[in-house]
Amino acid sequence: MNTPILSHSSDSENQEFKLAVLLDVFIIYRSMMLWIFGIVVVLGLAAVLLSDPVYEADILTQVDESDASTTASSLLGQDIAAMFNVKSSMDTETQVIQSRSVISAAVDSLRLFIDASPARFPIVGNAIARNVKGLSKPGLFGLGGFTWGQERIDVARFDVPDELEGAKFNLTLIAQGKYRLTGPGMDGAAIGQTGRDETFLTEAGPVTLNVASITAHAGARFEISRESRLETINRLQRDISISQQGKDSNVLRVRLRGTDASLIAAILNDIASRYVKQDEARKTEDAERSLKFLLGQVPALREKLDASERAYAEARRTLGSVNVDAEAASALQRSADAETALVQLEQKRAAAAQLYASGHPTIVALDREISVLRGESAALAQRISQLPDTERKIAQTARDVKVNSDLYVGLLNNIEQLQLLRAGRMANVRILDGAVAPDRPMRFRRMILALAVLIFAAFTAICAAWIRDKLYGGISDSREIQRETDLKVASVVPLSRAYRSGVLRRFRTARRTRLLAFADPADPAIESLRSFRTGLQFSMVDASNNIVMFTGPSPSIGKSFISSNVAALIASSGKRVLLVDCDLRRSALSDSFGSLGGTGLSDVIAGIASIEQSVRRIGQSNLEFLSAGSPKKNAGDLLTDPGVAGLFKTLAEIYDVVILDTAPVLPVSDAETLAPLAKGNVFLVARAGTTRIAELEECERRLGMVEVEVNGVILNGIDPRAGHFRYGIRYGTYKYGRAEQSVAGGSQ
Repeated sequence: MNTPILSHSSDSENQEFKLAVLLDVFIIYRSMMLWIFGIVVVLGLAAVLLSDPVYEADILTQVDESDASTTASSLLGQDIAAMFNVKSSMDTETQVIQSRSVISAAVDSLRLFIDASPARFPIVGNAIARNVKGLSKPGLFGLGGFTWGQERIDVARFDVPDELEGAKFNLTLIAQGKYRLTGPGMDGAAIGQTGRDETFLTEAGPVTLNVASITAHAGARFEISRESRLETINRLQRDISISQQGKDSNVLRVRLRGTDASLIAAILNDIASRYVKQDEARKTEDAERSLKFLLGQVPALREKLDASERAYAEARRTLGSVNVDAEAASALQRSADAETALVQLEQKRAAAAQLYASGHPTIVALDREISVLRGESAALAQRISQLPDTERKIAQTARDVKVNSDLYVGLLNNIEQLQLLRAGRMANVRILDGAVAPDRPMRFRRMILALAVLIFAAFTAICAAWIRDKLYGGISDSREIQRETDLKVASVVPLSRAYRSGVLRRFRTARRTRLLAFADPADPAIESLRSFRTGLQFSMVDASNNIVMFTGPSPSIGKSFISSNVAALIASSGKRVLLVDCDLRRSALSDSFGSLGGTGLSDVIAGIASIEQSVRRIGQSNLEFLSAGSPKKNAGDLLTDPGVAGLFKTLAEIYDVVILDTAPVLPVSDAETLAPLAKGNVFLVARAGTTRIAELEECERRLGMVEVEVNGVILNGIDPRAGHFRYGIRYGTYKYGRAEQSVAGGSQ
């Protein structure tokens, strides 16, 4: 029963630990995050402030269903009006407005596929032009043809081959009425005249250009391009926004945004006009089809009426005057009315079949009514057939006359009404408000964009820190080493405030021999190394060896900084110390002490110089330094010389402590060669945020191959706040009277 609770608790703790690790990552890389945040914010806000203002125009349209049905009823009557009383949903009208038939007409009439604009200086050109009234003198220092004012160009026609759609052509005004055109595929510049079609040859085919007018000074340059018509239509369809005003209203709001206030208003008004015309054309087309059908019925119905009248007259002449009783007259009237309604419904169904499919609700309803009337007409005909022959013949012929007369008159009325409908151009939609060119940009747009920039900058900085930690991040806290490996942490060296303040850099530039231990003994990094010195003294007693070696997995981890300052601290305690630069390849420590190229370790091993000639004293202290010596091509092989062991045995006898600063373990094998000489006093230097656990384990494995055990790891360059969220610590022991502001020092 307890297992789920423990599991839930464990998962919760793991999630909390992961969150704490993430927060520590943000603290460790806070400087990088601030730089990224600042750069993105500056660039983003500059782009927002310099960007063109965006305007918004709109129109209001109403789908007037009630008006349409009322008008149809008044013109056509209830029967035929039902065929044109088709309700449109808001979704349907939205699709109609955004349809290609409506949008393409606006694109063609306004030539939206032609992009022609003055050439502006990059980034700031448009911002300057917005604040300049009138025309400007083209060019920057007379070059480039850039415009800085209210220059305008109107291109009436620009036809290019398909291969050149989207390509930019440069048009430069030579003088009023003349221009020079250059572009891709053209053999040099071509001269053209405004106000007429000009054809220019390119490698892809002829280009036809008609510049209606140019408002600018001579030398002004313009950029023109012809976009794909279909792409322009699709883009405008995406840019238009349509929304319903209110929950149950029949009003649609159509909006469009752009940087040219006059252009977006013109586009919306053109779309509105074509939208209404399209709806009117649809109604007129429906009326045309119905009218054509009804006109085709007139001759047959007229002939049928004449025949029925002749038959009635003949019956009256033959049978004479016959009185029909009240019951027979009632049946006759009802039969005539039913027959008339039946024929009218059949005509209406035939007309509706011209507009709708057989399964349409209108067709289905008409079929149902026709079926009912047929049954009623058949019953009345049965009653009339039971009358005496004389009365029945008179009744039937009279009924036929009445039916055909009513049908003929009704047909003529419907034809007249359809003609009125066609002439009236009745539509279901109307424009309530047309588009007006806005005089001010959209409110709060730049504020919203600025806020978006801040959010994006923060997100970018966070992502950069996370990615940096995942790809290149190393150990950030000493507990990681203890948790992931069997290695002991001998010391944790915080960031040195002196290096950030420039002290060590000035020392290095001046080639002075003063170390941080001498320049700022109270620095937190030196205090931590002072604690390490105490532990090292006990370690050396147990090892019965006074040679100490510092190495690491890779360059640039502060290994030389650690070795040199540890040597200085031991020397300040009264012992005679020799610091040896054993990195014969890079010799970074020798370079820091200004001894690069002089006699040193390589020369002593080669027998070129003696120890006394190569060793130099560091200041007035007990610290002496043996540089790497003159460069040797076989530096790696030089350390394997049989005399190296004897040399360091001699040095160990002369000095109280010999500190070896060796090359990194992973790139070369020099450290493995020298490690047996310092057995019992071998320390690995790791750089916080750079060195990985796997690198330390590999160093331990390689040194183990020469039977040398790593005595401990010195974690260098630790951020004072590292581990604050994970472990609740802040390395407060390294906090002194002055604020901790530092970067790990050291030559490597």
